[in-house]
Amino acid sequence: MFMKLSGLTLLFLAVASASSMTQAESPREVFTPQAGFDGSSEGNGTLRLLVGKQRPFHVVSHGYQTSDGEFRLDQTITFQGEAPNDRSWLLTTISGNHYRGTLSGVAGTVTGYTDGDRLVLRYRVKGPLVMHQILKLSSDGKTIDNAGTITLLGIPVGHLRETIDRKQKSGGEEK
Repeated sequence: MFMKLSGLTLLFLAVASASSMTQAESPREVFTPQAGFDGSSEGNGTLRLLVGKQRPFHVVSHGYQTSDGEFRLDQTITFQGEAPNDRSWLLTTISGNHYRGTLSGVAGTVTGYTDGDRLVLRYRVKGPLVMHQILKLSSDGKTIDNAGTITLLGIPVGHLRETIDRKQKSGGEEK
């Protein structure tokens, strides 16, 4: 009798353990531009340049899939005490989890890739200044942590920190 109870207990523990491992190891949402920015979102953050003070900003974004398969993200950025500035991202999947695109107002091509819950972007801002951003999707899928570093010839000269709140998905393609 003891052996049967022990066997049942072991079986129960094995099933419970496998079940809890499955829940703990269940895949989180993969962070693609579409998954992270489809629909409306708002962000608040700060930009600090080496030779300046910290500049608070607010971003309102709307993203959608275009009819030709690209992903477009329109943004209005407002730095405290300044007039709003509009910009648009246009990203294309070039292979699997790699992206290429454009961002209005910058001096080069945007390149990026996704790795699980992270989206990594790199682009030349102006002249030799390069922005490297790591956007991380929260485990609940509701917020995105955006950490950026601006470099000049590989030397950090600025930092960006932003928390983005995902509002609602667009529910489809727009033009």
